[in-house]
Amino acid sequence: MAWRRNKIFKKDYGLTLKAALTSPRRTIDLRSINRQTALRWLYFEGPMSRLELSQRTGLSVATVTNLVTELLKEEIVIEIGQVESEGGRPRTLMTVNPQYGCFVGVDVGETHIQLELFDLALRKQNTVRYLLPAQDNAPQTYVDYIAAGLQELVAAQTTARAMILGVGIGLPGMVERNGGHMVSSPIWKWQNVAFGDLLTAKIDRPIYLDNGAKAMTLAESWFGAGRGYDNLITVLIGTGIGSGIITGGSLYRGPTNSAGEFGHTLVVLDGRACRCGSFGCLETYAGAPGIIATLRELAPGSPLLDANQRANNQLAVLNSIVQAAAAGDSAALKTLRITAHYLGAAIANLVNLFNPEKIVVGGWAGLEIGDFILDDLRAHVNRYALPLSRTAVQIDLCHLGQDAICMGAACLILDEFLSANARFLRHEKA
Repeated sequence: MAWRRNKIFKKDYGLTLKAALTSPRRTIDLRSINRQTALRWLYFEGPMSRLELSQRTGLSVATVTNLVTELLKEEIVIEIGQVESEGGRPRTLMTVNPQYGCFVGVDVGETHIQLELFDLALRKQNTVRYLLPAQDNAPQTYVDYIAAGLQELVAAQTTARAMILGVGIGLPGMVERNGGHMVSSPIWKWQNVAFGDLLTAKIDRPIYLDNGAKAMTLAESWFGAGRGYDNLITVLIGTGIGSGIITGGSLYRGPTNSAGEFGHTLVVLDGRACRCGSFGCLETYAGAPGIIATLRELAPGSPLLDANQRANNQLAVLNSIVQAAAAGDSAALKTLRITAHYLGAAIANLVNLFNPEKIVVGGWAGLEIGDFILDDLRAHVNRYALPLSRTAVQIDLCHLGQDAICMGAACLILDEFLSANARFLRHEKA
């Protein structure tokens, strides 16, 4: 990931710098910012020598030497060898220590919970996945699954629990990030559930919560299909539909962190009833149940609508639809073409509103149908988007696959780790 090309860090860092320069604790804050700068460059651009780090960051050699000495002592940074220099002594290369600790990223979906363990370099070490009973969506049920999954990950990897620097969790719905970690999710009829508090009572590691689509956006922008783009939108398609919006290099959240509820934008006046209480929302036509509903309207007796699959496994039904369409089944083909039409028109609205450089389509349902509908989807976006805006945008599938939300949830912790709070995390680990 080229940090110099991605303003997610630069913009947030700039705001921090401005605050530091006007703070009475200016010297302390500037030292924290210098540490943060060095650590981020080593993480995303390393390995590199002290001299190269000084040149890249603009920090003096003396400042870099002091910071690196501190980071080496804390074992956050390690030396990994030497390179020849022109006319001088060999230079020692440094990078962030991937064994310093680990992250757990959790994807809480409507039909499953998936937990993944990552080392500090965001390399996946292990996965635990549970299918959820549709009838039980009490908050404590999800907390219990997450706690059990965390224990299973630790046992399988023989990882010391104290090595886990945090647990990041991506959820459907709206996640309040200012203080309470309250979650409101219409799909489960949760309203201001103190999910963070419930987790803290059960899990003895730092907890980081966010909307799953925003978490996926973070991962794709740092490590996936959105690398290097300052104006990016990801579209997550599962049972529901969400989106994450990066504009000018920063993730757009809105005042209540509820920006990006793309699935509840209107595509059909007085259309299908949506679980949010409205009618004609995009997710009722392009979310997994909406796609299945379209097939049911076109061919009520289709063998693809097996009762057992319909009741228990949306993914299996979508997979059957895609395979049937590839084999020439007319109802399946028409179902996917209708889905691409609704989705393309809705994405064209995003193109007109935000003028992005890149749109990335992901989520378990999005990836299941994505290869089949991508050309149609692009054609419909070109049809409905304004000419100037559509010439600037690329539309692709996400690169991180089914791991995108888990990795994005881990990125919530990584971002904190790479900030001046890295020292705090080390104390907590000890």
